[in-house]
Amino acid sequence: MELIKFNEERYDLKRLLDPKHPFLDRLRDRAPGTFKHCQNVSELCEAVALELDIDPTLMKVLGMYHDAGKITLPDCFYENQNGSGNMHDGLDPMVSFHLISKHISDGALILVQLEDFPSELIPPITQHHGNTVLKSLANKADGVDEEMFRYKNTSPPTTLEAAILMICDSTEATIRSKENVEHITASDIRDIIRNTVERLEGDDQLDEIKVGHLKKIKKALQRDLESKYHKRSASDYEEKEEKD
Repeated sequence: MELIKFNEERYDLKRLLDPKHPFLDRLRDRAPGTFKHCQNVSELCEAVALELDIDPTLMKVLGMYHDAGKITLPDCFYENQNGSGNMHDGLDPMVSFHLISKHISDGALILVQLEDFPSELIPPITQHHGNTVLKSLANKADGVDEEMFRYKNTSPPTTLEAAILMICDSTEATIRSKENVEHITASDIRDIIRNTVERLEGDDQLDEIKVGHLKKIKKALQRDLESKYHKRSASDYEEKEEKD
C-alpha cells in the first residue's frame, strides 16, 4: 500500500489541529458529539502512526477532519442526539442511508473550500468508510439487497493512511457505543479490535495492507485504548497475539 504524496512545505498541518481553528470551532458548536469522536479518532491515528513510523501530525489531521461532513446534518448522527430521540426510528432505511452516507460528499465539499486544508488529504478522508455496507440499516430493510446500503466509493482504501483511518474510526465508534464503557476490560478491547479488523477484511476493505502493518496497528490501538481506560499494559496483548 502506498503512502500519501504530500508537499509539507505548502501547508501548516499543526495549525489545522489548533482548537481555535475556525472550522473546528464550528464543528464543536454544531456537532459536539462528532467533535469528541474526531478527537478520539485523531488520538488513535497518532498512536498508530508512531508505531508505523509515518507522519503522526498528518494522521492526526485526517482523524480530526474525517467526519467534517456531519456538520451539515448533525442530528442525523447518534453521537449528537443526546438522548433526544433517534430521527431514523421513523424513517425508511433507504432514506436514512442517503442522509447518513452523504456526510462523505458533504465533507469533501467543505474541505475543498478550506484554503489551508491540503487537497491531497481529501481522498483518504472520503475513503474512511471504503465501500462497506451500512449494516445497521441494511438489517432493518427486510427484503432489500444489502448491496443497496453500500457506500458509493469505487474502491476500498487506496493508501495506508486511509486504511488506518478506517480501522481507527470503526474501532472508536464501536468502543463508544458500548454500555458501561468505563468498565471495559483489556480483553474486551482486544476482541473489539480483532472483530473490527476481521469484519473489514471479510468485506474486502483491507486486501492491500501488509500483515505486518495490521499487526502493528492492532498493537498500537490496544496500547492506546488500554491507557485511556486504565487497564493492563499492551504486553498482555502481545502475549495473547503470540498464543493465537
